[in-house]
Amino acid sequence: MNKTVCNLWPECSCYSTLELWARELREGEREKTIYPFDKLQWAETTIFFSLACIGKFCPDIAMRTYAKRQLEDTFWSKQKALSVKGWQ
Repeated sequence: MNKTVCNLWPECSCYSTLELWARELREGEREKTIYPFDKLQWAETTIFFSLACIGKFCPDIAMRTYAKRQLEDTFWSKQKALSVKGWQ
């Protein structure tokens, strides 16, 4: 079995993306900010990619589990349908 893990974690872009959007969407802050639709679409896609990568390659088991659980949410159905590999 060829198991690959990210050797860059937590210095990778996946971690940075989740950290950025966690900060951006913090409770209270999101009520003050109106995001343009294109920025929200971009955020949705990059967060999805980051969760998918973390769920598969992250060496931190707690983060890998968190990402997999997040991806189980029906919110991600659109992104899953658009993905190249597809989802079950």
